[in-house]
Amino acid sequence: MSAPYALDFGAVLAMGSAQNADITLLAQVLPTIEHILLDQLTEDNPDDGTA
Repeated sequence: MSAPYALDFGAVLAMGSAQNADITLLAQVLPTIEHILLDQLTEDNPDDGTA
């Protein structure tokens, strides 16, 4: 199975806008936290609720 290597910033901003998020803040922090989000999505550990 291949893992994601990037986020679609346009889609993330669109979802943030739909949820009335601060789009300016989201646009500023997204490049910094992208790797953290991707690491969480690609963990080798199963999501068994013990973490």
